[in-house]
Amino acid sequence: MKLQDTTSPRAHGRVKSLLRRAESKTALELADRFRLHLIDLNYAEVGVEWDSRGQLESDFLHHIELALSGRRQIVHEGKVIELSPGTAWYLPGCTPVERRCRERCQLFYVTFRCEWLSGVDPLLDWPSRRPFNLGPWNKDFFQRLENNPAGPDVVALMQLRTRILEWLFKVFPNLDEIIDAHIHTHGRFERIFELVENRLGADLRVEDLAAASGMSVSAFSMAFSSNIGMSPKAWLSRRLNQEGIKLLLQSEGTTKEIAQKLKFADEYHFSRFFKRLNGVSPRPFRLKHSETSRLGKGAKLSGIRKVDSGRSSEGWRARTS
Repeated sequence: MKLQDTTSPRAHGRVKSLLRRAESKTALELADRFRLHLIDLNYAEVGVEWDSRGQLESDFLHHIELALSGRRQIVHEGKVIELSPGTAWYLPGCTPVERRCRERCQLFYVTFRCEWLSGVDPLLDWPSRRPFNLGPWNKDFFQRLENNPAGPDVVALMQLRTRILEWLFKVFPNLDEIIDAHIHTHGRFERIFELVENRLGADLRVEDLAAASGMSVSAFSMAFSSNIGMSPKAWLSRRLNQEGIKLLLQSEGTTKEIAQKLKFADEYHFSRFFKRLNGVSPRPFRLKHSETSRLGKGAKLSGIRKVDSGRSSEGWRARTS
């Protein structure tokens, strides 16, 4: 049967489009291209081993911490923050904090990253990023996910993504301004970011990016660093590390298979690279972050990851670049 619009034109006699203005089209583009990528969802029981012992530590992913019991603190730029039970906190990636814990605590936590330009997280490089209080949260939703042996289905994951977006919009009411600033600094290199995503691997070199930009290596490196705030080599390392973390948490591949997928010469070179950026080798990293559940290749969790004593802290013991 041929599909056609059979609605009478008279039904639209007094229609006023709200998306025809230039401002609306710009906002629509911003909304369409903003993406949120769930990386991991965990239930954790931690104690004094969660304490960073006075050290400032962070990782390359955003966290939302949902405390159930116990007393924990983080210290950011000299300010002590209580992660009180019943309160949700947004802890942005690449934002060093000191962690304090002296008793047994229970919590849920979610890790994720965002994207507007290919592979580029506008919130990870936002200069004013800091921990934010997201307010009260309802534990029923997360406990239902924890208690479901089959894990959350597509609908539950969409609901979780929606909840995270709602929290982010609360934290960043001026998200459009943040993305505008992000485009101003990063937009010039959009083709380069797309190249990185299409060819992401240990064999990708700064020379390849410079050639794609039509510039010499030195001129490209200078332009990239002054706009992005880090060198092209540091950028490639960060993206490669993020992909390595995702594959370790979301796939069943061996360290050797992941090394091959990321185009390292061998497992040893991948392990050495991963430990340099995260402070721990791939195998113990995976062991400390997983029991039986993972975010699979499809949009389905096989269950909330169970993390026992000390295991949730390892993800924070990473260097920021």
